[in-house]
Amino acid sequence: MNPGGKGAEADGYQAQPLNQLPYPPQQVPYPGQVPPTMATGYPHPQPSSYAHPAPPPPYDANSNVIPPPQVAPTTYVQVVTRPQVGPDPAAMVCPSCTKHVVTRLDYESSTKTHIAAGLLCLFICWPCFWIPYVIDSCKNANHYCPNCGAYIGTYRG
Repeated sequence: MNPGGKGAEADGYQAQPLNQLPYPPQQVPYPGQVPPTMATGYPHPQPSSYAHPAPPPPYDANSNVIPPPQVAPTTYVQVVTRPQVGPDPAAMVCPSCTKHVVTRLDYESSTKTHIAAGLLCLFICWPCFWIPYVIDSCKNANHYCPNCGAYIGTYRG
């Protein structure tokens, strides 16, 4: 069935045996011999032309020591609030002189006082317009320290 000779097919082509590779094997260079692809510079230049990396820095025995923590200065914020005061004298600690006192009151006419007097005039009670100016409940009560005279707060009545 193989008239053309050993390994030839009917069309005249040579058939490859099943145990033979289709490409010729590459030749391994001898030690000290430059491979053919390296001699031309393609794809990479000669191995001796590569730059060597810089050596690592010298070992420092203290490089793994954790530094002591730094203590930040403590900042204190003092919040000053006005004490709640009412229409009567109040017992409290004065924020200015830090003495325990009962506040002194000074009454002052306010917008509420003027509106009350105006309403009395409008409704034909004009002879009574002066009453809101003498009643303390129609005025603002300003609280002062009797010891140092510092202003403490106002009650708007």
